[in-house]
This record gives sequence, structure tokens and C-alpha cells, in this order.
Amino acid sequence: MKQHYSEADLLETYYTQPGASMPVMMHLADCGECAARYERLERKVRALAACEHDKPETFWSRQRIAVMRKIDRRRSFSIARVTRVAAAAVLVLVLGGVATLKVAESSSGPVAEETLEIPQIDDTPWQSEPLGDYQSMVAWESWVEGGDQSL
Repeated sequence: MKQHYSEADLLETYYTQPGASMPVMMHLADCGECAARYERLERKVRALAACEHDKPETFWSRQRIAVMRKIDRRRSFSIARVTRVAAAAVLVLVLGGVATLKVAESSSGPVAEETLEIPQIDDTPWQSEPLGDYQSMVAWESWVEGGDQSL
């Protein structure tokens, strides 16, 4: 058994049921020093409980309103931020679409049906204008005996 109980033990005894604190209470009956500390602790706890805070009736409603204003302000900041980002994205998409349309219009002006020409496919593709530079190579292969005649 302890010689003396600490303030934490006495405080625990103050808040427990009377049957659970019987060993401490028996010690307090025998020990004057612990009994005096227990009395001081009990007076402190009672004084704290009796202490009334004089708050006006509107105190808690003002507190609630102030808290709600701060919450609403944070919400409005986040909504405004999302709205700004969405507006910027829409602006970029619109400007990109307009720029693409302008480039497409400037590169291929209006096309009339008369100007459309269907290219004629020759029997010899090497005679075409883009491949004209390679004609000599094709002709050279046809001179070589055993050359690739499939071209």
C-alpha cells in the first residue's frame, strides 16, 4: 500500500464511484496530510464548477454566425477558383478553335468544282512528275541483263 497518494490519485478518487474509491477513502481517514490535500483539491474543483461566465444571451449566436461566415468565405474562394480555371480552359479552347479555322481558311481558299482535277494514272508510274528524277535509274535497270523487269 502507498504511503501517500498523489494529486492525480486523489482527483481520480474524487470523480469515481464511492465503492470504487474505498481504499483511498480509508487511507484519507487515517492520514491527515492526504486528507488535507484532498480537501484543497475538492475546493478547487468546486470553485471551478461554480465559476460562472457572464456571457450575454447573444454570445453563442454571434459565435455561430462568425464561424459560418468563415466557412462560407472559404467555400466562395474555392468556387471562385474553380470557376476561373474553367473559364480560362473554355477561352483557350475557343481561341484555339478560331486560330485553327483561320489557318485552314487561309491555306485552302474557296474551291470551285471546275478547278478540281482528277489526276490521271499512267501505266508507268515512273513517268509522273514527282518521280521524274528517278527515270534514269529505272531506265538503267532495264539495260542490265537480268535486271528487275517487274518495275
